Amino acid sequence: MLVFITPKLNSSRIPYSYRARATIPSANVKDSRVTDDINSLQPGDIAVLGKKHTKEDVEYLISKEINYIVDVADDKFDQFKHWYFTIPNANAVTTTCHRLREVIQEETGSKSYVIPDPTERQRGKPKFEVKDVMNAFYYGSDGNYSKLMWPEIKEVLNKIKKTNVKIMTNVSEHPPKKQKLTKKHGGWWLEPQKRSQLENYGMKQFKELIPWDFENQGKLVEESDFVVLPVVDDRHSQCKGNNRPIDALQQGRIVLTNPGIPSYEDLKECLFIGQFYESYQLMIDNPKMVITKIRNAQNLIDQHYTPIAVGKKWEQVYEIVKRNDI
Repeated sequence: MLVFITPKLNSSRIPYSYRARATIPSANVKDSRVTDDINSLQPGDIAVLGKKHTKEDVEYLISKEINYIVDVADDKFDQFKHWYFTIPNANAVTTTCHRLREVIQEETGSKSYVIPDPTERQRGKPKFEVKDVMNAFYYGSDGNYSKLMWPEIKEVLNKIKKTNVKIMTNVSEHPPKKQKLTKKHGGWWLEPQKRSQLENYGMKQFKELIPWDFENQGKLVEESDFVVLPVVDDRHSQCKGNNRPIDALQQGRIVLTNPGIPSYEDLKECLFIGQFYESYQLMIDNPKMVITKIRNAQNLIDQHYTPIAVGKKWEQVYEIVKRNDI
């Protein structure tokens, strides 16, 4: 049996990373289950360990002669030094995108299988209409949003068309008492000049933030004219999967983004990727092109990103590990 191991949760809400890399695949793979109890594994089981596994977990599996797969969904090699032991000793390694596969091989010498995150969204009708005032929507973790210069991004968009931007992230919905960015509120790792700029942007920035919620995210995508996903070009971002644009496109909304995440380039025929000024102008001038791109995306999603399609990829890796154990 393929057994997805997840950490014990302190709440009933299952984080997206666990749903995408454990509960959804398990629901679409025959002979599989999810557990937070590694001691429940039986001989013949094959364990799937997520990024928060420990060296002790692997030593236990090895002692019980239980095969295991390490699933690497983020570039955390600077934090999780035990990966240099657990990944090379794995029976297989999986990951979310081609760039992260390259990093895994560079760091450990191990090859890996790319299995993208599945979309949880229902397919929506492609929609794009140019209005006097356009409504854009951004969603992403505080680790993504806090690296971005939102005043400049909004200024560029509004040079083309008056555009309102709603931002959803997982920082506190309440602004800090002092105009000082902290780890709790995002932006804590920024260089001093950039952090100062965000602090000077003031409480208004924090008051505009919408706390992350799965259902509300879907609702706000439907209410938007397009989804804007600016990114930064650093090693951590380069290793991100493309689940964010996939979700928006599945719901029938076009995505505007910029270069920086290679997995987004896999969707270049399905979204607008480039410098924001030129790309946004192209969107506004070509509504029919927008609809065509969304339709192309949804056809691609049917082939590669639905829970069923992703489940088949997990089954393939499962069968490979089983065959190698004979």
